[in-house]
Amino acid sequence: MINYNKLMQKLKDKKITTYIIRQKGLIPQGIYTKMKMCSGDSWEDIERKIKEYNEKPENVEKGRVFASGDVSTKTIEDICQLLQCQPQDLIEWKVDLKPELSYENRYMQDETEDN
Repeated sequence: MINYNKLMQKLKDKKITTYIIRQKGLIPQGIYTKMKMCSGDSWEDIERKIKEYNEKPENVEKGRVFASGDVSTKTIEDICQLLQCQPQDLIEWKVDLKPELSYENRYMQDETEDN
């Protein structure tokens, strides 16, 4: 999961508002929304925001589900150029490791069975 809290703070520090972002087309609206949804003071805060969004009756009715805040590396690079910074200045990245997805668990067992 990626936390864009640093990006939101950097935009605030530079006095770049949502209005300016839309008016000047700095960040596509859908991508900005993803980034805003995936920003918070903690990982739990982000998870709570996503859960609340996904459970709102109007979103359930319309089949709107927020699954992830995936943003391309090209977009991150464009924002870095705009703000003159590096990706680590914009994002915090945490991967929830799942042992069942490891190479050893996915492929090494097959080799053992083949021998």
